[in-house]
Parts: sequence; C-alpha cells; structure tokens
Amino acid sequence: MSTQTTIASAAVHVVGQYNDAGKTLVGAYRTGVHRLLNGAASRYSDFLGGRQIPMVSEKVKANLIGAQEKINGFLANRLDIDTSRIVNVMDRVAAGTTTGIESVASRVARVESPVATSVINTLSAINQPIATVSVQIADKIVAGTKQIEARVSGAEEAAKPVRTVKAKAAVAKKPVRRAAARKAA
Repeated sequence: MSTQTTIASAAVHVVGQYNDAGKTLVGAYRTGVHRLLNGAASRYSDFLGGRQIPMVSEKVKANLIGAQEKINGFLANRLDIDTSRIVNVMDRVAAGTTTGIESVASRVARVESPVATSVINTLSAINQPIATVSVQIADKIVAGTKQIEARVSGAEEAAKPVRTVKAKAAVAKKPVRRAAARKAA
C-alpha cells in the first residue's frame, strides 16, 4: 500500500500548499491595503499642511488630520482583525481536510481482501501521475503567490527594472476617394 500512502501524502501536501498560498495572498492583500491607507494619509496631511485654505485655521487643519488618522487607524485595525479571522478559517479547513485524507488513507490501508487490494493498487497506479502533477502545480502556485507578495510589499520594485517596449508608429495612409478614383479611370 505504499502507493496509497504516496497519494495520501501528496494530497496532504497539496492541501498544505494551497493553504500556504491562500495565507500568502491574504498577507499580500493586508500589506497592499496598509500601503494604500498610509499613502492616502500622507498625501492628505501633505495637502492640508502645504496649502493656505481660506477660513481654515491651523487648529482646524490639525483636527482634520487627527480625524483622518483615527479613521485610518480604525480601518487598519479592522483589516488586521478580519484578515486574521480569514487565516484562522483557512487553517481550520486545511486541518479538517488533512484529517479526512489521513483517515481515509488509514482505512484503505486496513483492507485485507485480495480483490479489494488489487483494485486499490490499480487505482493508485492510475492516479499516482495525477497526484505528482497536482503537487507540482501546488508548488508553482505557492511560488507565484510569494512573488505577488514581494511585489505588493514593494521589495521587488528596486530589484527588477521595468522593461519598456518601443513600438514603431504606424504610417497613416491617405484615404482614397471613390469619386476621384472613378474619374481617373
């Protein structure tokens, strides 16, 4: 039953990788929203601080900036709480799925009938390549989500320059008028 164990371990690995990928995407989302909130806050305070607005005193500007910081803090706090809950749910689903896979694998391993063992071994041999490909796909997905997370956090921007593509301008053709073309003929 070693192929059954291999398929079960591949399934557990795939579930773990998808769980990691999901958590990575949630982390990237959290990082991106924090960057958005911080950028908006700095632009807002720069806008108010750098301008003379008629009938708005420095105290009113300070109050507006303080209110914006409170709203920003509230949104950031809610974001952290909500994304933490999402990660907890993902972990529970992955743990339940892994437990189910392991219990099915242990029940299959207890089968002693020669006919059932033959059928299980045949099905395992057929499904082993699919399990291997699933593991490879899951690994690629996790690698891709790590790249997304690095890009959202801003770590990759300095490391990888943007490639610009130069395209040739299309030459505009003069439209041919049908009446002029008929007279020429």
